[in-house]
Amino acid sequence: MEDTLAQVRAAYDHDPEWEWRRLESGAQYRLEHLITMHALKRHLPAVTPDRPCHVLDAGGGPGRYTLALAAQGYTMSLFDLSPALLALARQRIAESDPAVRERVPAVVEGSITDLSWFGNEQFDAVLCLGGVLSHVVEAAPRRQALAELRRVAKPGAFLFIAVMNRLGAYRSTVQWPSCYTQYFPHLPETGIAAIGPGGALTYYFLPEEFVSSLAAADLEPVRLYGCNGLGAHLQEAHLDALTADPERWPTWCQLLLSTCDHPNIVGVSNHLLAVARRPGPADEPA
Repeated sequence: MEDTLAQVRAAYDHDPEWEWRRLESGAQYRLEHLITMHALKRHLPAVTPDRPCHVLDAGGGPGRYTLALAAQGYTMSLFDLSPALLALARQRIAESDPAVRERVPAVVEGSITDLSWFGNEQFDAVLCLGGVLSHVVEAAPRRQALAELRRVAKPGAFLFIAVMNRLGAYRSTVQWPSCYTQYFPHLPETGIAAIGPGGALTYYFLPEEFVSSLAAADLEPVRLYGCNGLGAHLQEAHLDALTADPERWPTWCQLLLSTCDHPNIVGVSNHLLAVARRPGPADEPA
């Protein structure tokens, strides 16, 4: 496992600015960010002066979600495998407003297979976004990662866990033919391929396999989202034109967000996002 983690770390250390830009660099990535923020808004506990909310952003890289949620009043702890991504995160945090900086008390390096830096039942919510769990390509360490994510969540807390979708990868080879040699012939046989500019090893889940993995980790699946929604694998130029159109975009965006958890949409997205719950006293309805 150490060799695999070293490969993934090196891949993300290679170009940290690319990972910071990723969620705004193309229409598919922008949809991923939009739908992920929609799911977070829908399920995260509300923050009030009498009710703070401490969130772990596990595998949060350069801190895009950490900073976005800190700006909304959440206390964020950022955790990632890549020293280069964390260095960029510290820079972005230092450049942010003082109130935002104060809400990020910890920026920690490590693997999601070992969250021993954090205590049991420490967090009101846990994030593991962007397909981080998919970079744990071996089954036993993946089970350990899920156990650790569960351990640090309070009873009743929501966990937001995203993985790469194997069905979406198969569709990608049609929309982006250069992906064909990246995914074939090994992906159908092993579920593993290398992605991104650094070639990070990645395990691609089937949707039902992902849900079963959560249940096996004693996490209650609450809702499954397709992070690219209705826009999955549609042409970038057409999506760009649509999102720039002040007449068409509001209506289509409403449809995008209202259907991103529809079973027929979930299965074709590149990223799957599960909202799961650690069993225990519920603070918020699902």
